[in-house]
Amino acid sequence: MNGWRTLFPNALYIAVREYRSRVIGRTFAIGTVFLAVLIFSGTQLPILIDYLQGNSQTRMEVLVNAQSVPADWRETLDLVLNGAPSASNPRPSWVITPVTGTPDRAQQDLESGKFGALMTIDRDASGKLTFTIRADWSPDGRNAGYIKNAVQLLAIEDQGHLTLSDVTAPVALRLLPVNPQDGPTSLPKSTSQEVSSILVSTVLVVMIFMAIITYGTWVAMSVAEEKGSRVMELMLNATTPLQMLTGKVIGNGAAGLTQYGVVIAAAAIGTVAQGPIRRLVLPDSGGSSTFEGLTPAVLAAFLILFLLGFLLYSLLYAALGSLVSRQEDVQSATSPLMMIIMVGYFAAALGPDIVGEQGMAIMSQVPFFSPYVMLRRVAEGTVAPWEFGLAVVLLLVSIGIALFAAARIYSAGVLLYGQRASLREVMKAARVSR
Repeated sequence: MNGWRTLFPNALYIAVREYRSRVIGRTFAIGTVFLAVLIFSGTQLPILIDYLQGNSQTRMEVLVNAQSVPADWRETLDLVLNGAPSASNPRPSWVITPVTGTPDRAQQDLESGKFGALMTIDRDASGKLTFTIRADWSPDGRNAGYIKNAVQLLAIEDQGHLTLSDVTAPVALRLLPVNPQDGPTSLPKSTSQEVSSILVSTVLVVMIFMAIITYGTWVAMSVAEEKGSRVMELMLNATTPLQMLTGKVIGNGAAGLTQYGVVIAAAAIGTVAQGPIRRLVLPDSGGSSTFEGLTPAVLAAFLILFLLGFLLYSLLYAALGSLVSRQEDVQSATSPLMMIIMVGYFAAALGPDIVGEQGMAIMSQVPFFSPYVMLRRVAEGTVAPWEFGLAVVLLLVSIGIALFAAARIYSAGVLLYGQRASLREVMKAARVSR
């Protein structure tokens, strides 16, 4: 029990030494900058997708059922959607043609993909123009916004006079799916919003996965390196195995947090910069951020699960690293732990398509898997607050158990030299370890 009460200051000295040995290296600096640039670039991916879509061509057919529609309706739509013709933009973004066949034939052509949208122009009981669009567009996407502006101008022109109430009155516009059997709720998100939502859950899960493997291996390699160079024997004269275990976990964890702190800062800067960059690249989009799912709740869940997951696995990595005397043997010693990590990662990455919704709910409560699977569920908004709280409690309990077990194994393992010790030898030494 004395070791638990005398962790510091020796554990702190070891933690500072581990931290400095990690962060002052060129590899650490290069890796940190690379990850920061990669994450910042990833936050701008939705803008790139919207830009590429904005430079593609959308074909739309128009079925006019209303009487006395302005004769220049086609020119009005074309002017609003494509702008004035210019030498710098000779290829129009929208190709607008009237329906030449029957309405049923136009619907068949739409479903077969011959064109991307079908607009129907009618009149309501008061005589005002109404517009119905069938297309696989998000209601708040760029195409829907462009069409709303175009039909607003056409409706004003049809009134024959321009008053403030005419300009500000909402236009009668309905956006429906391509297939008439699908309801309005089946309309998809915009492509950039869909990509953003997927990126958030996937990137955060990958970040936890890479952190646990990278920084956990740091701990195991550090133990094996000092044990193989016999530095461990000198350190044990001035400190205890428990103090060494604590110092190495804290030091390597702090180095990992330093690197990921820079990465998270790059993600935050990239998200904030989306608005100005969007206004620069896409002046007509309004400059709003489109990173779906990156909410304060998701970020808080990521930080909690990141810290607890790293702490749990780093203790186990340190214990397994103490069982070998050469760095070359660390990979084989930690391979069972790697298999557990991979199961949790692939369950989160592949999602309910593989393990099912019930399987995801169960795995999100298993401490070895919850840092990944629970984060995936939080990002998708499919977890209740009590489920997240239960997962955190189970993780804390598991960390307490892992700390006790790892301390015993570490205390025994650092004193075992030569070939890799058997499980029986480790358990025997752990029973008498200090």
